[in-house]
Amino acid sequence: MRDEQKLITRCQNGDIQAFRELVERYEDRIYALACSIVGDPEAAKDVAQEAFIRAYKALNRFEGKSSFYTWLYRIATNVCLNAAQKEQRRIDSVSLDGLQEKHDISAERFFATEAPENDIERIDLRQQIDKVLEHLSPDHRAVVVLKDIEDLSQEEIADTLGVSVGTIKSRLSRARAHLRDLLLPLYTEWTGKDTI
Repeated sequence: MRDEQKLITRCQNGDIQAFRELVERYEDRIYALACSIVGDPEAAKDVAQEAFIRAYKALNRFEGKSSFYTWLYRIATNVCLNAAQKEQRRIDSVSLDGLQEKHDISAERFFATEAPENDIERIDLRQQIDKVLEHLSPDHRAVVVLKDIEDLSQEEIADTLGVSVGTIKSRLSRARAHLRDLLLPLYTEWTGKDTI
């Protein structure tokens, strides 16, 4: 933490190399966030880069009231949401066949009883989850990612997105209901049960 504060001070004094070190520390996490919210790995690279550029430009306003990563995370989330909204990636209704055909999503990937056994399976599962998330609106995708993937509290999500906790609860409820609707046909096909 002390080391990070020294890097931030150096950055605020114009040391570009210090900022490169901060980027190297957090680029993988910010890229993963961007992939989850934006949905397109190539676009996520641009979004992550834009988040770091904005952070660099705003670094003199960083007061240390939160951790640097929390501050950077807020910037990145806002950049991701803006990019996702510009792309208009909303898909209001999707049939099971269309979802499986378009994205090669199999029910067993979501409802297997065992955890993925190796890195390739984990990567494949993550890619399939990201594909399902693409069917949510950017606002709903963000709350699901921040809550269920990044494991932030509802209060932290509200702070990150600049909205009330009540709004987060509402968005999360609607997003999960939409996900349930998307996944129910897959779940039914795989388990024979008609409720998740």
